[in-house]
Amino acid sequence: MNRQSVIPMDETELLSLENFVGDENRMLIAELTGLITGIRQSRVIYIWGQPGSGKTHLLRACCFENQRLGQTSIYCSLEGIDTENHIAGISDPNSLVCIDDLDAIELAGQMQKILFHMVQFLQAGGGCLLVSGNCQLTEIGLTLKDLESRLNSGGIFRINPLNDEEKKDALRTRAIQKGFVLDEQVLNYILIHYSRKVRDLFDLLDRLGNESLRSRRKITIPFIRKLFNQ
Repeated sequence: MNRQSVIPMDETELLSLENFVGDENRMLIAELTGLITGIRQSRVIYIWGQPGSGKTHLLRACCFENQRLGQTSIYCSLEGIDTENHIAGISDPNSLVCIDDLDAIELAGQMQKILFHMVQFLQAGGGCLLVSGNCQLTEIGLTLKDLESRLNSGGIFRINPLNDEEKKDALRTRAIQKGFVLDEQVLNYILIHYSRKVRDLFDLLDRLGNESLRSRRKITIPFIRKLFNQ
């Protein structure tokens, strides 16, 4: 899927700030809510966390929430195709622009200058910028220090990893949203035998749900074991 896209409507219920779990992430959710509603003084935020921690979920959830309020939202990953032209073509200075995967930036190219001009454009027009990466901003190695300073100006927030109980809560909630139920034994089995990255767990959940619907079988440990062995 091209990651430079408007969020499909069938994903909006799964992509929200409200269903992003983790007690230690409540402050971050409050900051993002303030960014969208306009009560936050600074209109720039940089968030970071390990791969699979939920950065894309948060950026796309913010896009949806902003669209729901009637505002223009743009999501773009620096791992995407034709990213430079996509960002350079942003025309609404009052937009919420969400830039994912900043650590994928090609430092030798023109992207830093393009991003810097976009930041200036948004700040002059009252827009907002939300940027994510897999590491601290200073570890990315940006050579355009004016850009690094602008991205740093609104605060840097880490996505705190979920503990096992929070991961089970996230899986349980997402399963219910998709129309099926996972019992405690199944959840424990998944965490023991599968990747613990939230993104990977959600991908597995989608696979389990689709296969359960196709075969008309309940999701049990034998069912999952058979799926793993395929």
